[in-house]
Amino acid sequence: MPELVWLVLAASFCLLAAAFLFLGGALRRAPGSGRRMSEVLARHEAPFDGKAPAAASGWIPSWFERYLQRAGLPETPLVYGALLAPGAVLFLFAELLFGFAYALAGILIVYPFLLWSFVQWRIAVYRQQVVDQLPVFLESVSRILSVGCSLELAFRNASEECDDPLLTITRQVLLRTRAGQSLEDAMMQVADVYAIRELGFVASVFHLGIRYGGNAHAVLERLSTTMRERRRSQQELKAMTAETRASAWILSALPVVVAILTLASNPGYLLGMWMDPFGRKILLGALAMQIAGMALLFRMARID
Repeated sequence: MPELVWLVLAASFCLLAAAFLFLGGALRRAPGSGRRMSEVLARHEAPFDGKAPAAASGWIPSWFERYLQRAGLPETPLVYGALLAPGAVLFLFAELLFGFAYALAGILIVYPFLLWSFVQWRIAVYRQQVVDQLPVFLESVSRILSVGCSLELAFRNASEECDDPLLTITRQVLLRTRAGQSLEDAMMQVADVYAIRELGFVASVFHLGIRYGGNAHAVLERLSTTMRERRRSQQELKAMTAETRASAWILSALPVVVAILTLASNPGYLLGMWMDPFGRKILLGALAMQIAGMALLFRMARID
């Protein structure tokens, strides 16, 4: 039995590593995906044309595709497979240890939560990358405006100088402007798609500059300075709360590490408890308290 457990653990680790390596490669290729850009444009142009939006194709819900787009993940079958593969591996491992019924119940409850947490983490990382690039992009737009160019031309020229992932967003804005939308409407629509408030602020500046005139050059410079100061304040706050977050990680990981070491050194101890009805209740109660404690610790350690 221990040899089988270690074999399944090794195979699971290899499959999980392969899935994460594939997702890493997909993330590097995602910003240049023109197919997704066209799909998003078609999906969001429908309300303006008076036509009903097309239904999501395939078996993937449209809301999940929207969250994958916000995370910068390409909407391809290979990515879907890489996201679901760890669940199959965890199910096989749980089935060997606890039986089919508990493995099925656990995978239906635990794995969706883990998948959702991963996607939310990717959304936060993608959003932060875009926000970090915005000050430089706004300064570039402001410099081009200072030589007498229009706001639309300045945006187009500045977008050619930025890098991914902001380049993907500016391309989507330009694609919408070629379809007939105004620059501020296209920017606001993309901001709603990616749920990035800072893009909405930029769209408001563009709206004021195009509709009512004014010194957009100075406003963009002040907005860029404000974003830099806000980012610097967030980094200082993050450094000040590093000890709290480290304590949360250590306290959360300690029971899990102890359980893994106990299972590796003496598998019969925990398995014997699991086979006993009262011991099973104790283990399930400990698992519930561990999850609740981790949620409380990380909630207290959050700074955003």
